[in-house]
Amino acid sequence: MLDPSDVPDVGHDELLARFIYQSSHIRPSDRTVKPNAFLPPKNLLCSVTRHLQATDDEIWTIGQCGALERGATLYGRADVRSQVCADAGLVVLKVPVKGNVNHADVSGWPDDKSEQKMIAQELAAAATLVDPPTAWQVAS
Repeated sequence: MLDPSDVPDVGHDELLARFIYQSSHIRPSDRTVKPNAFLPPKNLLCSVTRHLQATDDEIWTIGQCGALERGATLYGRADVRSQVCADAGLVVLKVPVKGNVNHADVSGWPDDKSEQKMIAQELAAAATLVDPPTAWQVAS
């Protein structure tokens, strides 16, 4: 995990994890990520976790803590490169939070919902779905 006193800006080719807390954000037929997994909330800040200097266990623990806070289930994560976000006209900003120094926000989303959906499709197409560790997996 990153040193909380020295968090670097997000690099151009960092791997980012978007945690998936809704089973409907995964296509069961081919286990790919649906665009809705990347749609930003009303504040237009799509929360992600950087892989930078984090172990896989640390990343999953952050996702599981997020699930517990929401009273939700962690169905997986969508890993995508920060360059894909930049290529889509978005900016990834470091935003360390309590319990997740690797937290970042994908910002720069357009206000128009149809434009957001087009960008979310690009991100989902470039993302890799990663299933949670066996101990955390849920029955489908």
